[in-house]
Amino acid sequence: MLLLALLGCSTSSEWASARKIDSLADTIGGPKATARPGDFLLENDRVRIAVLGPRYSMGPSPFGGTLCDADLQRADPSYGAGHGNDQLAEVFATVNMNIAGADTEGEVLVLQEGSETEAAIVRATGEGTPFLTMLKPLWAIVGQPDFQITTDYILEPGSPAVKMITTASEAATFTEATTLAGSTDELALLEYAMVSGLSFGDFYLQGGSIDVFAPGTVDQPGGFDEDQLVSDAVNDGKNTFQSPFKFEFLAGVGDGVSYALMADSGDLFVPLFTSSQTAGFGAGQLGEVTDEGGAESGDETYNRFPGGKAYQYVRWFGVGKGDVGSALDSLIEARGMAHGTVRGFVVEEGTGIAVSKTNVMVFAAGAEQAWSQWQTDVGDDTQLDGNFGGMLPPGDYELLVHHEGSPDGERVAITVVEGKEVKLVLGAKRSGQLDLEVVDETGRNVPAKVTIVPVEGDSPLSRELGDKIVAGGAAEVLFLTHGTGSATLPPGTYTAIASRGLEYELGTSEPFTVRADGAAHLKLQVLHTVETDGWVSADFHVHASHSFDSGVSLESRVITMVAEGVDFFSSSDHDYLTDYAPVVEQLGLEPFVKTAVGLETTTLEVGHYIGMPLAHDTIKDQAGAFDWTGMTPLEILDELQSLGVAGGYEPLRMVAHPRDGILGYFDQYGYNAYSGQVETPTLSFANDLLKDTSYFTTDFDALELLNGKRFDLIRTPTQPELDAYAAGGHVSAYTVMERSGEEQLDLADDVYRLGYGHDGQVDDWFSLLNTGVRLTALGNSDTHSRFSIEAGCPRNYVYVDHDDPATLDEQAVADAVKAGHVVASYGPFIRFTANADAMIGDTLTDTDGNVSLHIEVQAPTWMAVDRVELYQNGALIHEWEGLDPDVLKFAQDLDVAVTKDSWFVVIALGDGDLSPVFTPVEIPPVELQDVVIEALSTVPAISAFVSPGVPVPRDGPVLPYALTNPIWVDVDGDGEITPPGIPEFMREPVEPE
Repeated sequence: MLLLALLGCSTSSEWASARKIDSLADTIGGPKATARPGDFLLENDRVRIAVLGPRYSMGPSPFGGTLCDADLQRADPSYGAGHGNDQLAEVFATVNMNIAGADTEGEVLVLQEGSETEAAIVRATGEGTPFLTMLKPLWAIVGQPDFQITTDYILEPGSPAVKMITTASEAATFTEATTLAGSTDELALLEYAMVSGLSFGDFYLQGGSIDVFAPGTVDQPGGFDEDQLVSDAVNDGKNTFQSPFKFEFLAGVGDGVSYALMADSGDLFVPLFTSSQTAGFGAGQLGEVTDEGGAESGDETYNRFPGGKAYQYVRWFGVGKGDVGSALDSLIEARGMAHGTVRGFVVEEGTGIAVSKTNVMVFAAGAEQAWSQWQTDVGDDTQLDGNFGGMLPPGDYELLVHHEGSPDGERVAITVVEGKEVKLVLGAKRSGQLDLEVVDETGRNVPAKVTIVPVEGDSPLSRELGDKIVAGGAAEVLFLTHGTGSATLPPGTYTAIASRGLEYELGTSEPFTVRADGAAHLKLQVLHTVETDGWVSADFHVHASHSFDSGVSLESRVITMVAEGVDFFSSSDHDYLTDYAPVVEQLGLEPFVKTAVGLETTTLEVGHYIGMPLAHDTIKDQAGAFDWTGMTPLEILDELQSLGVAGGYEPLRMVAHPRDGILGYFDQYGYNAYSGQVETPTLSFANDLLKDTSYFTTDFDALELLNGKRFDLIRTPTQPELDAYAAGGHVSAYTVMERSGEEQLDLADDVYRLGYGHDGQVDDWFSLLNTGVRLTALGNSDTHSRFSIEAGCPRNYVYVDHDDPATLDEQAVADAVKAGHVVASYGPFIRFTANADAMIGDTLTDTDGNVSLHIEVQAPTWMAVDRVELYQNGALIHEWEGLDPDVLKFAQDLDVAVTKDSWFVVIALGDGDLSPVFTPVEIPPVELQDVVIEALSTVPAISAFVSPGVPVPRDGPVLPYALTNPIWVDVDGDGEITPPGIPEFMREPVEPE
């Protein structure tokens, strides 16, 4: 063992080692690293891999035995002792959507320690367990047998890639297994998994720090824009489980490291394809027809393991320097594939200056989208001479130099011959520069966002070629930390729009021209016009690089917050406690933003829970986050409370996105807004934590009603709205969110009901308030990126007596939220009082039968707010339209008769696009549970137990929308609010025939 531990210092050029990690100094380390002492390290002279031990995972997988960290073996000693550059989330095998339950009941061990001549092998074994517990009862219905899943991670000396062999067997042990050949034809994933055989693959979860790539061909789109690929497939009526994508490999690039996955033979079939949820299957086995065992398919039954046979699937995982090409090289080399080599340089046209860190896209001849990608001076290359290149299979290709902010040139055709090298020099076209300054009404430089839009034509950004994701046609978006900055742009004519969130006017330039031979200069002004004295804007659901599905650095996250005008935010990384205070201080932004330490406890199927402010402990794993495995909701909430108390706080505790399907607390427990009761959904009985309705609790402080750009989660559509949308009619998010007196009368008269199968979170909240459950309504961004969902979209206006970020106290903010002093908003700011003194969140005692209300709605002049709604006990009692276009959109005094204890809420909304401050949703989100359930609903044996989700509008512009928390009125003066009960018009929806 000592020899193997010292192999890293061996004089041999090639070696391999596998060992249990004894200390943090043995770990790989990096932005996404999760391995710790007790896990396993697999390394050789070229790469380093970590495998989780037999424990519960804090990553996407619930179990151990997964490939969790990966990096190159780096010569620079600064990367040593746990300071590497891992940016991978997690990779783990799946057979029939089951994964190895390698927790405390499973086994992970060193099978072979490795040497200078011998491979190092780590083996992980566990009982096949559905990735989602909702699948358990379905497996029982279709008769899927129990089986073991064993994965060997094999690293040969000198190999640039890890060989992974996964075996499925009925017995816990096996002596030999049949190796399955890969396929280039269709792989019947669903048929094999549900009825007749075995489907082998991997959950390939590269994570938010990695830009996912798939190779494009003449027949198959590819590139970096996986969201568009999936959207196009859905729009074509395909379910990707029934008609999966087919790729030769999958890859992803990060800063200084890249990854790739390839089957040992054949293609990868991909039914799930996003950065956070990708599954690639490479082999399948049809069972034998038999009279016993297996699952029914017509008159036939199948035995998946005839004669006790075991089957195995082989694939390779490679690590590169930061581009697709270097990761692909590792697979080509490890597999011994035929190839030629390309070597070249990129220089600037007209000057001959080497161009570093630019992309050379590789296209199969005639294909529209790229097959691979190289970066010049990739990784840790210190000789910045514009070099690029690597291996390619023999064939005809076209190369294109592409750099974000520069114009593209022409494609250059090349032919790659086995064993030969192509040498060439490519030219890069010159870009121009724009220097910017943004000031406020006093003339001082302020943090701001600047959106630059072409005057004519489309955006020069290309998502499929790896550029940033910016909706709305922008050529560039800049976040100016201190009000100054510069942009690189292709020559052309543009307009620039400066913004600073929702309280400021836009600063829009005249059209200006950027030339390749010079720099343009702009000074823009943003005016603060919305008066919010005493109220701070706050975002309590924020992700950055400590979350597996976000790649935003802590510095960038702080800068996006101040640029978007957010005064206060708390971290909420998945199962990780992040402290932004040192970053704010380092950036010199204390006058603009205050932060708090928070946490999103991210269970797989029991909901997501957020707490702030909490204690932060850098010595502990995940900075003090707890392992939620097996906990009930109340136990999780109690742990959040304890984390707050440990830091000297009484924390705010909330439930996030309660109607977000498998991630939604209300959906998972079956909360029924029409009865106010919990009715466990059909498939939840497979999960012990869900089938017991006594575990459902409302013992928390707040409920996230507005989440990111999920307007589909806000209100429950009426059944006519759902019918019209399903029939192709024009039904927008505004149509659904708008509530009219006419609609309410029709609901009261039972002309129609609210829609079946889709519940809105505001309507849930109204039901809770009416049954005596007082929870503060919140709106949070749940941002994971810089551009797709902006910081503070939406946000909360919280009343804390002053609005100076530098002197904010995180406990005071938490207390104000608990007291209900909050307006949740996508834009409008609402002031709402009763009898002049009672504000939002207050309880007013008024026994004379009449209450005087005052409502004001403000928004900057660029924001169109056209409607205000007033609710009493969940019923719409007043509506106003045709509001003023000035900053003060609406001001109204009115007296309302009250005959019983009541609560009042104001909603303001508009039908105008908030772009460029908040960009539109151009590609509707495709959720994991939607794809899985739609596919399962086509299987006859289980179709009665699952049904596809109800289609609702999920794309379109971000709209102005805000709602207040209640003002409570105690009419009888008994010091309590007697719950009014659920209104009669809230009748249970009926499933359409």
